[in-house]
Amino acid sequence: MKGICRILAICCAVTSSAQVAPSVADSASFRVLVLDALSGKPQANVTIPYLCDEIPHSTTTQATTDGNGVAAVPYSCKPGNKIELDAVPKIGKEGCGGGVEATLEEIMSTGVVAHPDSAGSIWCPTKISRKLTPVPGQVILFVKKPTWWQSHIAG
Repeated sequence: MKGICRILAICCAVTSSAQVAPSVADSASFRVLVLDALSGKPQANVTIPYLCDEIPHSTTTQATTDGNGVAAVPYSCKPGNKIELDAVPKIGKEGCGGGVEATLEEIMSTGVVAHPDSAGSIWCPTKISRKLTPVPGQVILFVKKPTWWQSHIAG
């Protein structure tokens, strides 16, 4: 009888601890991969500023890509709200397109590939981005070195 009581006590403890587990949105994070829009090579040391599209939002949250061009971004937005991401490389390159706006559900279920030629772009080509397919749990952003014209005349 003591053995059965002990097993029941363990089962109750396991069940009650599972019920207080945090929700997916409380503990979720996803990957951001930054690629060069011309070569497709991963870009290290790119700052990824991010914020929730809710009021109030912090404008100082950011992550930095590692040697493989990947940064882990924690999702701290309220469920259903979008997170806005952008790529800000160090010296010599600029972000392509206007970044990405997506919900956690969209990122985790299908993944997101940014449009490097969207509004705010520096005339980034889509040669590399057209060949990529979204990966669930990952956002892909692009950067490139501006042409002489872009850096001297247009920008």
